[in-house]
Amino acid sequence: MSAGKSAQARAEEMLEAGRPTGLLARFKALFGIRDEPSEQAVAEAANWSAGAEGERRTAAMVEPLAEEGWYGLFDRHVPGLHSANVDILLIGPDGTVVTVDAKLWHRRAQVEAVNGRLVHGEKDYSGAIRGARLETDIIEQDLRDALRSRGTVRVPAVHALIAVHNAPVAHGGFSLGEVQVVPAGQLLAVLRALPGRPDAARAAAVAATLEKLLPRYEQGDSQ
Repeated sequence: MSAGKSAQARAEEMLEAGRPTGLLARFKALFGIRDEPSEQAVAEAANWSAGAEGERRTAAMVEPLAEEGWYGLFDRHVPGLHSANVDILLIGPDGTVVTVDAKLWHRRAQVEAVNGRLVHGEKDYSGAIRGARLETDIIEQDLRDALRSRGTVRVPAVHALIAVHNAPVAHGGFSLGEVQVVPAGQLLAVLRALPGRPDAARAAAVAATLEKLLPRYEQGDSQ
């Protein structure tokens, strides 16, 4: 399972890029001395590390779904989008497709919808909503094109979820821009409520198609 791998790699990259690189730094390096990264680099790396941890926690939470006929793809690149990856992509036992964006945010502020925006404390995370919708739109279209070429598998809808760890979520969860924002503790219940009647053949076909459509995300991809 590769959940959180690219986010953790990005955190390490930020730390390395934040170290001084001038003549003095190079001279110190000759003696095995390395300066510490800048405070900004440390802060940015911490955000990426938190993201990686959120992805790992979420991947561990959904692992039991495999025994219920679900398929899971982790840390996948969305073709056509620069630096875009889906943290977790799940295919339900009926072929339903769900993207899950994992967030690990501090518990000192509530996650809520304010005037159509996704807000956590003083920070506006509406970009996460737009990104989730764009990713699901592209995945749904690519999946539709691939399955229609076969003409044997009904094209499923693609749902978008944001799973929030630590921070409280207003109303126990809400929808914004067709994206469901849920507390991580409610994720399994929300996922299990989505699929219809099980169709093992359809689920397997959808999962195999998405496996081919969405390559594993590699840090440094041109995307």
